[in-house]
Amino acid sequence: MKPLWHVARSFDRRASLGAWGRAVTRESLAVEQRRSLPLSWVPLVFAGPVLRSVVFWVAELGGLDPYGVGRALGITDRALWSVTVYALCGAIVTTVLLRALAHRGWTLAELGWRAPENGAAYGAALAGVAGVILLWLPVAAVAAVTGLPMFWEARPSFVSPHTGVELVVAALVGVIVVPLVEEPLFRGYVLQALAARWQWQLAVLGQAVLFGLYHVFVGPGMMLYTFLWAIVPGLLAWRWRSLWPCLLFHALNNVWADLLVPMLFG
Repeated sequence: MKPLWHVARSFDRRASLGAWGRAVTRESLAVEQRRSLPLSWVPLVFAGPVLRSVVFWVAELGGLDPYGVGRALGITDRALWSVTVYALCGAIVTTVLLRALAHRGWTLAELGWRAPENGAAYGAALAGVAGVILLWLPVAAVAAVTGLPMFWEARPSFVSPHTGVELVVAALVGVIVVPLVEEPLFRGYVLQALAARWQWQLAVLGQAVLFGLYHVFVGPGMMLYTFLWAIVPGLLAWRWRSLWPCLLFHALNNVWADLLVPMLFG
């Protein structure tokens, strides 16, 4: 089965062959759409943060400290333990989704798990990281002027590793696990599911909107920031038909946000 972004591109290329060529191409596209990624599964991508909240809620309901396990493992930073639990829940969700798609005949390569066509993709990913780091300033300024809170909490807690154990966990979770959880969901599944039905520009914006909503638990300002942020990996995935530059972009962004920012400004 061809990835739908290949089908859409071939449709555009062959549409100039005349009426017969267009008819054949549209018929082929219709066949691919019947075999396309189901939009009805999109709510599943939100299961990770929801499941994390449920785990903490059940623990508190049972009179347990949801951060107690983290402390027993040497993780005293509450934000880091919260992200770790989310990453574990998200890994379960991503695994279930990929297995379900495999059952429908989709391979990992078709979902973007393949090398890009050239190394320029990685240069674009690096440029994208610089861009989204600078993007924080105008978004924070707009939030300040409009009174839009960046976070729901008045004094939000950020990941701030203070020990060797916490630094290792922050690196593993933030730099490796979280990108591996979120990129297949949004730039692998959601982007292609939308691109099968919409123009690619709308598909890129659509997955970015959903990624912003994915961060609703963080705050309204962060929803705006992550919406704009997600346009970059969406463009990377569409341009190079690969998740690899998206994973690099996401990992380097989290190196900055989860490791360097606490060290420099914590």
